Amino acid sequence: MVISIEKINIRDDPYQLFLDSIRNESTKRNYRKRLYQFLKEIPNEIYSEHLRKIPQDYEPNTLASFFVYLAKKDSDLASDVIAAYIKEDRKRVETGEISSQTLPNHIKPIKVLLDANRIHIHWKSLHKLMPRRESKSKDRAYTREEIQKMLEVTNDLTDRVIILMFSSAGFRLEAWDYFTWKDVIFFKNDDGSFKGASLLIYRGDPESYFTFITPEACEALILYRENWNAEIRSYPKPDDPLIKSKQSPIVRRLNQKGVRKRMDKVVHAIGLRPPLPYGKRRHAVQLDHGFRKYFNTMLRRAKVDYLDKEDMMGHKVGLEKHYERYNEEDFERFPEYQKAIPFLTISDTERVKFENQQLKEEKTSLEKKLPEMIEEAIKRIKVDLQKEGWKSK
Repeated sequence: MVISIEKINIRDDPYQLFLDSIRNESTKRNYRKRLYQFLKEIPNEIYSEHLRKIPQDYEPNTLASFFVYLAKKDSDLASDVIAAYIKEDRKRVETGEISSQTLPNHIKPIKVLLDANRIHIHWKSLHKLMPRRESKSKDRAYTREEIQKMLEVTNDLTDRVIILMFSSAGFRLEAWDYFTWKDVIFFKNDDGSFKGASLLIYRGDPESYFTFITPEACEALILYRENWNAEIRSYPKPDDPLIKSKQSPIVRRLNQKGVRKRMDKVVHAIGLRPPLPYGKRRHAVQLDHGFRKYFNTMLRRAKVDYLDKEDMMGHKVGLEKHYERYNEEDFERFPEYQKAIPFLTISDTERVKFENQQLKEEKTSLEKKLPEMIEEAIKRIKVDLQKEGWKSK
């Protein structure tokens, strides 16, 4: 192994240091976007006055370098710039444009940039400028009736798959940038009907985890697979994206941006996102997060074990993770998820079908156990008779 001068000199790039310090790819994408929003807000007059030069372009790495050099020269001035940014963001919180929980997420990338470049800022005083966080967010989950309407207004199978997977698995929008066909493992009953399926979220990422989807979502996904075969004359390969874009003649992923656009059209079609009245900046239900809240609500109503619920949502559960009870690859959490399937199933017809399947399984199980139960009952009767002095024949 040889450490070259070129590899050492890369440490002089403030923006590259920022990128290198973020391990999670999804976090990196978000932080790049939010940092760029902050850097664009800094007026060139500040650089002109204190650095005697201004950026020649508005590329993220150029703006990041200028701000880092400014902070190294005068950390108090950099702190004042961040403080002004926080105050402007606080106004957006007061008008309802963003929530108090969102504002800290706008500041975290700035801190990462400065920390990566070993620049000390008194963050405690800056955090005091932020509004108090609301104990509970004001947006709500979608209702089952609203999700039913979504399925009624769309005739597109792609939209149907997106809606049913969103609502039955509760993952975040970013997960669509990862899904491939090998991330889904179907479970079937003895009669060949679907029991459900496991779904791996964020494959290859340190934040990856397993959750599940309902039989209803499985059927939609299999139908989508057949349509894929009809269009392309071959079934999707394990490494192919789970949902493909219709805009491309070749197989190309429908990414989170495309999914969001499709969902926006569907939700507008059911009248759930009308133009906001003057002074209001947020809708009652977040476009994609409303599904995640629905998933969480239904698992709670089904009395799913709390730690299992948190794991199936990709939430951190503290020290409990170090004393893990399950091997996720064996899908031992699936029985807990099954409690919630009647609550997560959107179609009334599919819900009745699932309940009938459960009754059928219980009847079959009882029929198998019945001879043993009868034999055990006869043995107990014989023992009781012997105790009373009767002789069995």
